[in-house]
Amino acid sequence: MRAEFWTEDKIVRAEKLWSDGMSARAIAEMFGSKKNTVIMMARRNRDRFPARQDARQKLPQAEAAPAEPPRHPDRVRRVTFSGAEVTMPRVPFIDGPAP
Repeated sequence: MRAEFWTEDKIVRAEKLWSDGMSARAIAEMFGSKKNTVIMMARRNRDRFPARQDARQKLPQAEAAPAEPPRHPDRVRRVTFSGAEVTMPRVPFIDGPAP
């Protein structure tokens, strides 16, 4: 049976260093281990090692689009057979004269 590397004493010391803002690499160097062993130990004890930053950063909100696109007197909006709305040139004998 192998001895466990992370004893309760080491975890408490690492928890203090983590809360002080020390990096996982620096903590690993102090304990003579590798960065990934510190990261995995912190993941197993997530209640004692809170995340240091939000995993996702929120994107800036885009400005609201204008309610109605600008109207052009020489174009009209039509609905295709598939239901898509398209803008087409005005046809005087179908659409009537330009407003």
